[in-house]
Amino acid sequence: YLPEQSPAEPSRARRLRDAAVSLAAGGGVAALVYAVITRPLDTVATEILALSLPEGGGGNVVNVILVDFRGFDTLGEITVFGIAGLVVHAMLRSARMLPETQMGGQADPLLIPNLVARLLLPLALAVSLYLFLRGHNLPGGGFIAGLVLAMPMLMQYVLSGTEYVEQRLGFDYPRVIGLGLLAALLTGLGSWLLGYPYMTSHTFYAAVPLLGKLPMASAMAFDIGVYAVVAAGTLLMLAMMGGVRRPM
Repeated sequence: YLPEQSPAEPSRARRLRDAAVSLAAGGGVAALVYAVITRPLDTVATEILALSLPEGGGGNVVNVILVDFRGFDTLGEITVFGIAGLVVHAMLRSARMLPETQMGGQADPLLIPNLVARLLLPLALAVSLYLFLRGHNLPGGGFIAGLVLAMPMLMQYVLSGTEYVEQRLGFDYPRVIGLGLLAALLTGLGSWLLGYPYMTSHTFYAAVPLLGKLPMASAMAFDIGVYAVVAAGTLLMLAMMGGVRRPM
């Protein structure tokens, strides 16, 4: 979809104006950051850091905030994200391009980039699962794991074409978004059955043969929903935007 000709280079006056705006914006952000890092450290963050492990059951404070302390807020975020993906799907699923605007040729599955991308896909999936499983105590979690899964899949779309991916590797993205939201909702409802407020998390230790006692948290089920919605929503939006279909 790139234009045949590049746009004209901006004038010198416009470049100077853009440089001045950039310097002003960068200076403002730098001043804001300086003001934040020089403030007293005795804030709500101190309490969150202290409660993350004993009450949230996780050493990764960011992930504990997302799936525990502010889990209801995260539920709203993934709901909006999933709706955005479904809206893009609804708007573009019937879009058609004129024959003269279509790009000719087909992707060659034997090209070196295609082979490398397909070989790296299982590795990327393993890294995604690794980031998800470690996210409650170490850097990782459902958001970043979902994005890590989406990126190699999008590479398959770019290198091998939409038809190849959807026939061999693709899945029902709208359904996965719905299942992810359902998993997140059911996790929150589960706390009600035990007499706790909605979205209350519970931590425990599970005895696993050969591995001993492993820390577990009910928030992991909620994080599964985050993982599914982020991965499927990202793939749905970008795959629909890059799809080229023939007119009926």
